[in-house]
Amino acid sequence: MLTPSVLERARGNAESLMTDQCVVTRPGDTTTDPDTGLSNTGKEKVYEGSCKVQTSGGLASEQTEGSAAQAMGAVSLVWSLYVHFPYGTPGLRAGDVVEVTESANPLLVGRRFRLVSPQSEKTHATACRWNVKEVGNSNE
Repeated sequence: MLTPSVLERARGNAESLMTDQCVVTRPGDTTTDPDTGLSNTGKEKVYEGSCKVQTSGGLASEQTEGSAAQAMGAVSLVWSLYVHFPYGTPGLRAGDVVEVTESANPLLVGRRFRLVSPQSEKTHATACRWNVKEVGNSNE
């Protein structure tokens, strides 16, 4: 049987690998600038702190039925993209946007990811893992 202290150490170890820093925001109320007439969607900060961006996969996927690539027998690699947060991170919801603000990998800084769905639950969860989709880069 896994003791609570072992699970706490495992969660601490998982969090020690979350060396990126990020801000998670949620679209807020839309307002209209009275001078310009342009609408502006506010943002509500729901989390700021450590995280880890990770990919996995490389699974082969056949092209969609009826495509020219499928007719030629083409197979492409499919990668899954995740963002991990410390275990028990509250308030995250599908649709929230993660922006990486600091990372040991300079190619990640400024990249934005939309939270799609939490990864499947685990009995001995050590992190809050989310499936994400890249939505842009604030540096572009």
